[in-house]
Amino acid sequence: MKKILLVGVVLSLQACVYDHTGNIEELGSNYYYMGDGRESQILLSRNDKRSGGQTIVPEEVTHYGFNEEYIIARNIQDRINKEIKFWIIDKRQGTQPVPLDSTEFYEELQKLNLDLKLQPRK
Repeated sequence: MKKILLVGVVLSLQACVYDHTGNIEELGSNYYYMGDGRESQILLSRNDKRSGGQTIVPEEVTHYGFNEEYIIARNIQDRINKEIKFWIIDKRQGTQPVPLDSTEFYEELQKLNLDLKLQPRK
């Protein structure tokens, strides 16, 4: 009986451990997407381990796309009001982007002649 109880406790504790680093996609130039449900975000790493970094697009990233020079993203800025923001990151500059509304985002894509599409997160 003690063995069964011990196995049950170990399994339940193991289920509580979640490794959010299992869903990481490299976006180039030390940028990466870290998927963790409502906590999914885009970060800029300062090391190769991808164990942290500077948040570039805060949670909750719902869509993103990238190429050699740019990353585009869509996130839910405010879960209560469902405020959606869009982001364009120039990987060559390494500066913190500003959130855009949908009109600003699509105008900027046209201005930059970017043929990137937002894809649902993984």
